[in-house]
Amino acid sequence: MLSVVVGISVAVSALGGVLWGFLAPAQQLLVVAQDRGAALTGESLHRFDGLALFSFVSLALGLVLPIGWWLWRSERGPRLFGAVFVGALAGSVAAILVGNGIAALRFPKATDPAIGSIVTVAPSIETPLVLIVQALTASLVILLLAAMNPNDNLQHTDPEPDDLDVEFYPPPPSFDSNRAD
Repeated sequence: MLSVVVGISVAVSALGGVLWGFLAPAQQLLVVAQDRGAALTGESLHRFDGLALFSFVSLALGLVLPIGWWLWRSERGPRLFGAVFVGALAGSVAAILVGNGIAALRFPKATDPAIGSIVTVAPSIETPLVLIVQALTASLVILLLAAMNPNDNLQHTDPEPDDLDVEFYPPPPSFDSNRAD
């Protein structure tokens, strides 16, 4: 069970990384020296754009995946939470690796650019802090779903009509004057 949740979470997160790889904007740099570049005006904001897009994709995955796994009623509980959490962390790593790979394919590195030329640099995730977005969101979603569940064992099954402790009484007397009781 644990491996199914983690595997599918990683695969779906990798698809999110593909989406990020196609959406993240490249940054243009002015080559000032060999292997050194200066960001053009306005282009330095693309570093934030790439990070914000990745955070948004991670947030969306952190909302959707735990809700989908919560529908697996027989597995609800601490094991499911652990599997979702590990899947979210591993999925974030997979999304970064896949997304950076797609972005590198979209914007290949310029080989030996001339000083004074403008080159396009592929977007990348430069901070590991973004790895916690999906796992943190998934944990919060599982916490809220567990808190809203009415049963202590987290299993919510609709009762059979025969199991309900409802006594049926005769209808109340009518105030109809044409009726003879």
